[in-house]
Amino acid sequence: MSSPLPILPLLLGFGGATSVLALGRHPWRLRLVVALFQLALVAAILLILQRTQEGTILVHRTGGWRPPLGIAFVADRFSALFGATVAAISTAGVAYALADAEAKQRHRIMALFFMLQAGMFGALFTGDLFNLYVFVELFGVASYGLVAYRGEPPHVEAALKYATLSLLTSVLMLMGIAAVYAQTGTLTLAALHEASIRIASPSLYLFSLTLVLTALALKSALFPLHFWLPDAHSIAPTAVSIVLSGAVVKVGGYGVLRVLFSHDPWVGEQASRILLPLAATTAVGAAWMAYAQEDLKRFLAYSTASQMGYVIAGGALGSIAGLASAVVHSTAHAATKASLFAVAGAAEEACGERRWDRMGGLAARAPLLAIAALLAFLSLAGIPPLAGFSGKFAVFSALADREAWLTLVALVVASVTILVAAGRIWLGMAGGPGGDLARPPSRPKLVLAATTALLVVLLGLGTGPLLKAGRAAAVQLLDGHDYRQAVLGP
Repeated sequence: MSSPLPILPLLLGFGGATSVLALGRHPWRLRLVVALFQLALVAAILLILQRTQEGTILVHRTGGWRPPLGIAFVADRFSALFGATVAAISTAGVAYALADAEAKQRHRIMALFFMLQAGMFGALFTGDLFNLYVFVELFGVASYGLVAYRGEPPHVEAALKYATLSLLTSVLMLMGIAAVYAQTGTLTLAALHEASIRIASPSLYLFSLTLVLTALALKSALFPLHFWLPDAHSIAPTAVSIVLSGAVVKVGGYGVLRVLFSHDPWVGEQASRILLPLAATTAVGAAWMAYAQEDLKRFLAYSTASQMGYVIAGGALGSIAGLASAVVHSTAHAATKASLFAVAGAAEEACGERRWDRMGGLAARAPLLAIAALLAFLSLAGIPPLAGFSGKFAVFSALADREAWLTLVALVVASVTILVAAGRIWLGMAGGPGGDLARPPSRPKLVLAATTALLVVLLGLGTGPLLKAGRAAAVQLLDGHDYRQAVLGP
């Protein structure tokens, strides 16, 4: 049905960025403006989620024109679930940034956060392939600025590495989009299903899509395009790391799945032959690299790449169970990683160290922080009944249903590796004699770490409704009829 809701988060993101730059130089005014716009964003996403979970597909046609003349913004069950995850993690990142960022930089940082959210929500709700490219570029530029905003050489170097690789893949994406248009005559996602049935040269079309998916694979940190992530996520301020790891890479994964399953099933079947081995390699390789890290945030960065391997593996199956598992694990990992980065930031502040092997005695010195860390690490390792277990179990079950045994074995190996690494790190952080803290962690950071750890527990205990919603979203995405009718119909 026609509704302005799909474009509302994008407009609120732009409005928030403009407002904090214009009005946010005074601390109390900045907090008020940020709170109003962030709450409005969350309310808009919750309203979209409520409407779409009833089965309604919301469509906004810019200018009132139908595609291909008009650009459609579309919210369905699949995009709304990812949107809810992005909204929750972005809110956590914004809250952390308000407590952590230097006062004179806060209005600029908040503007970048709102631009980042505008880009992510635009990518989630656009119904057009070219505009997907535009919004990927938008949240990419905001990400570079957030990584580099402190202006110190390591931050600038990490941002330049991220930006350079993104620029190269963006050129490939633009070339791929042009090739798709040349072969189909449309860039409207809803029209690609019918167009892909009549493709004259399937191999050429798959090559064109590969160019598009390469840029999205970069954003989702899929091997071999994951090597930008450890520097960017570990060097970035903790608030930025929360959003990059919990939300940005999920939007990249969503883009891969949305583009694939907007086509006739033969496209997804061909792509899965490549994506499953890449996902398995990502999960195992990044887990091994994570095990070798002594810097806590670099461990978390590599583990993010590893966990995205699970998301892509589940989604690439092209089954209802597989796509549902991608939704569940995306949500579970987002909450887990938000908690872990919040813990890492507070622990670094408390101990004056980034190396986990020099944070000994945290259980005695900061017991609440140690408990939050334990819950988050257990979730990352996939221990029941926490959120991480629910996500991994859903992915494993979907792989077993499709008898993708090699991928399943690879993901189990990755899980065991992360389990051993997480246990070693927590024991190193929590054990040892207590002593004076370098600086007591601020109350807002402790509250955020504890709140996100509690969310990990609640998600694990309440996985049933999320899995049910994920299955309904998968059915709607794979069928596609209602989506196409809503966008292309009268």
